[in-house]
Amino acid sequence: MKDKDSQNTIKLLKNLLNHDLKLINFFQSDLTKYKILLLVMISHYNDENKTIEKIIDNLPKDISSRAHQLNCVTDATVKGYLIKEISQSDMRKKYLKPSKKLIIEFEEYLNAFSKN
Repeated sequence: MKDKDSQNTIKLLKNLLNHDLKLINFFQSDLTKYKILLLVMISHYNDENKTIEKIIDNLPKDISSRAHQLNCVTDATVKGYLIKEISQSDMRKKYLKPSKKLIIEFEEYLNAFSKN
């Protein structure tokens, strides 16, 4: 018989694997997208404005090319999952923020960790 910690771990993994969160599934389909999601959400919860360039710079260099990283950002913004917000002080700067729907789904996703 499995101990309680093993059962809780299995339950958590099943919760993380078997969810119907469309936006989270989009970001989980690719390691680069998932890392972008995490960086954007960290910025959101820290109430920071991070530019697209800063987010790209913070991605590990060995997981994908810069072109792929930018394509991931573009795909997510075209779908409305991420929002590009132009800086009022410098029109060249574009901040990357999560959509309201993404914030809601991300919080549901995080709840899977606390359901054990």
